[in-house]
Amino acid sequence: MIQKFKETAKEKSNNIGIGLGLSEYHNQKILQASLNFLEFNKVNIYIFGNSNFINSLLGQTPKNYMNSRVNFIECQAPESVIFNSLIDNTVQSIVRGSMSSNKFLKSLKKNLNVKKTNRLALLETKNGQQFFFGPVGIDECNSFENKIKYLDLAIKKLQEFDIIPKISILSGGRISDTGRDSKVDKTIQDADKIVELLKKKYSNLKISHDEILIEKAIECKSNLIIAPDGISGNLIYRTLVHLGGGKAYGAIYMGLRNTIIDTSSVGDISEIQGALLLAHALSK
Repeated sequence: MIQKFKETAKEKSNNIGIGLGLSEYHNQKILQASLNFLEFNKVNIYIFGNSNFINSLLGQTPKNYMNSRVNFIECQAPESVIFNSLIDNTVQSIVRGSMSSNKFLKSLKKNLNVKKTNRLALLETKNGQQFFFGPVGIDECNSFENKIKYLDLAIKKLQEFDIIPKISILSGGRISDTGRDSKVDKTIQDADKIVELLKKKYSNLKISHDEILIEKAIECKSNLIIAPDGISGNLIYRTLVHLGGGKAYGAIYMGLRNTIIDTSSVGDISEIQGALLLAHALSK
C-alpha cells in the first residue's frame, strides 16, 4: 500500500504543513523525518511552532534547505495558524506532527466547521503486512449509526485508492461466548448486523465478522479491519505500534474536503515520514 502512495506522489509538487509540540525530542524527530522526506519528494515543508522550538531547530537545518524547501513559521498558537495556512492555500495538506491532539482537534473542528471526525490509520504488522484500521480516536464509532457512517467513508476511501476492500469486523468475544456478558453480547450482535447490512449494500465485497480474533483478520489478509469501538481501537493501535514491533504511517481524516493526516505526538520517524507521504499523495 505504501508503494501505491509513492507512485501517486511521484509526479506531484506540494506544500505540506506540519506542527511542533512541547517536546524538543519529538520536534527533532519531525525535523529529521522532514529532511529525509525532502530527499526523494518534490515538496516544500512548512514547520509551525513557537519561537523557542523553532530557534532550536534552525541550527540543525542544513543551509541548502533554508528559505526554499524548509520554511519555519513562528507563532504562539500553531494549532490555529496551521489551519489558516491551509485555508489560504499556503499549504495544500497538514500533518499534525507533535501538536497536542486535543488542541489540534478543537482547531480542526472550529476552522473547518466539522462536528465529528473519523480517522483511518494505515498500519503494518511486525511481519510487514499493511492494512487500514479504525477507529483510532477514543470518541469515534461510539454508536451503531456512527460505525456504519465510518465504514461507508472507509470503503469509499479505499475505492478512491483503487484498492478493493476486504473487510474484517471485530467484536468483543467469540460467538460461543454469547451469554457471558451483556456488553460483549451487544458487540457480537452489532458486528453481525453490520456484516448483514454491508453485504446488502456492497454485494461485491468480502466482509466477515471475525469476532475477537484479530489474528484471523490478519491471516485472511483483510485490508480494512474495524475494532469494536474507539477505545479498543486506540489500544490495539498502541499495542501494535508501541509494544508489538509494528508500524504506523499516519491516519487519514476522512470525509473532509482538505487533506489532513494525524500522527501520534510521540510517533517515530517512520510514522512521520509515512504521514508526510500520505499528505503528499492525497493533496488536491
